[in-house]
Amino acid sequence: MARTVPIVVDVKKMTQQYVGIDVEEWWGWKIEEIFGEGVLSYTKLIHPSDLGVHNLCNKLLFYILERCSTEDKYNLNILLNFKLRKSDGSYIHITQSAKILELDPDGSIRSLLVLLQENNTLSDSYPRRYIRFWGKDFDGRLYEYLPDVEDLQQIELPSKREIEIISYLVSGEESKTIAEYLSISKHTVDTHRRHLLQKFYLKNTGELINLVHITRLLDPSN
Repeated sequence: MARTVPIVVDVKKMTQQYVGIDVEEWWGWKIEEIFGEGVLSYTKLIHPSDLGVHNLCNKLLFYILERCSTEDKYNLNILLNFKLRKSDGSYIHITQSAKILELDPDGSIRSLLVLLQENNTLSDSYPRRYIRFWGKDFDGRLYEYLPDVEDLQQIELPSKREIEIISYLVSGEESKTIAEYLSISKHTVDTHRRHLLQKFYLKNTGELINLVHITRLLDPSN
C-alpha cells in the first residue's frame, strides 16, 4: 500500500490542526520543518513547475464551491498530483486528495482532511499533472494542467462502457479477451481504445494506466 500522510487543515488560519504521520523517516523533514509555518512551509516544498497546477486547483475549488449546495460541498472530493521535495533535494510524486470536514455559516471552508499519498509507479520525469473533482450528485470534472500556457484543459470523462474497457486494460487484458468478456468485437474494443487515447490526449495504453491510477477513475467510491 502506498505511504499516505493524513492532515487536517484549518483553512482560515492556513495551519495544520493534525498530522497523522511523522514524515522524517520517509522524507527527511521534521514536522516543524515541513509544517512549522502551516500551509506556507508545505507549499514551499512543491516543485516550482507544479506551483501553477496547485494554485489553479485552489482557484477552481472556490469557483465550484460558489455553485454547490451545502450537501454537495460535504460530498466533494478534490484531487491533484505534483512533486514534493525531500530533505535530500530529490523529489517524489504525490497525489493529494481532500474532503471538506467543516463549513462556516457563510458556506466557506473551515477545515479540510488532506491525504498526501506517494506515487511510486511514475518515473521521475513523468510530466502530466491532473486535477479532478467528483462527489455524490456532483457532475465530476477532470482537467490536465498545460504548463506551457499555465492553464487547464478540461477532459471529457469516460462513458460507462469506456470505464468497463478501461478496467480491463488496467488489468492487462488484451483486446480479444476484453471483447469476449463484453460480448463485442475486437474491432469495437480497439476503436474504444483509440477513442480513449484521443479523449485523454495520450499516446499509448501505458499513459492511460498512469492517468487512471493518478486520478482514481476506477475508485468504487466515485
